[in-house]
Amino acid sequence: MAAKDRNTRDRAQRGASGKKIRFADRWQGYKSHHRDTIRVSLRKLLSEPLQTLMTVAVIAIALALPSALYLTVENIDQLGSHFESSAQITVFVKKGAKPQAIDSLRAELDAMSGVDSLSYISAKQALLEFKALSGFGSALRDLEENPLPAVFLVQPAVSEPIDMGQIKRLMNKINSFALVDDVQIDMAWLQRLHSLTEMGHKVVVALGAALGLGVLLVIGNTIRLSIQSRRDEIIVIKLVGGTNAYVRRPFLYTGMLLGVFGALAAAIMIYASLLWMSSSVANLAELYQSQYRLQGLGILGFLGLVGLGGLFGLGGAWIAVSKHLRDIEPK
Repeated sequence: MAAKDRNTRDRAQRGASGKKIRFADRWQGYKSHHRDTIRVSLRKLLSEPLQTLMTVAVIAIALALPSALYLTVENIDQLGSHFESSAQITVFVKKGAKPQAIDSLRAELDAMSGVDSLSYISAKQALLEFKALSGFGSALRDLEENPLPAVFLVQPAVSEPIDMGQIKRLMNKINSFALVDDVQIDMAWLQRLHSLTEMGHKVVVALGAALGLGVLLVIGNTIRLSIQSRRDEIIVIKLVGGTNAYVRRPFLYTGMLLGVFGALAAAIMIYASLLWMSSSVANLAELYQSQYRLQGLGILGFLGLVGLGGLFGLGGAWIAVSKHLRDIEPK
């Protein structure tokens, strides 16, 4: 009994015993530390407004350039798709064709598998439209007969982007009819437009990669200067037992915040540019009797840009901290 009491006193005299910390308490402390770290990093950036503003401006320009080019290519691509949806094959009927023959041709065209819709413009209707739209109505009154043929407007049933091979096969089949004088479709410019937009997407990827590397370098250099200015503080933290993860965390949040602020500034620049250009584009579209409007980033595009900025900032800070933190060790 005496030996048991002595062992108990010995354990009490050796000091405090370890106590297992609950997971909920550890998680609460982890969240509190991250919240405080973000707050301190934000205050640190706001305490140096000029340096922060210059860094954010460089990041914003680097992110805005490829984003604006991407929007330009997407708007051009949508403009091409808009014209594709209204692309039609013009079928000219031979002059002097009888109404019964024209009705027979209409039935044959309507029964073709590659035809989605069909409309007919008589020679008389075509002449009236030409007089109204061309401005040569007074000159056309002196003509002895109507020089315009009857026309069928054929809307092909194709998927987008339009397969020109499929269109040409349909045109050759229509052109084989005896009553058809000529078949025309102006789609070569759309092929050129698709080639240009495809090249534009590749330019966006290349420019985005180059400017993304620039963002990494800018943020990495900013974090490197911050590490050097806090070298003594880092040494003290390591002397009292601070881990590399603990030391690294504020710099990672600083880089992420710089990237997010730069992305927000880039989104504002893009939105302002779209507002500035939208009225001119709308006026031009009205001249061509179109309802086309410029498309912006949208919610998903905005979130993607902000996420990409934060990712670039985090990556640049991680590279800089991993490289320079190893060189700072207490002696």
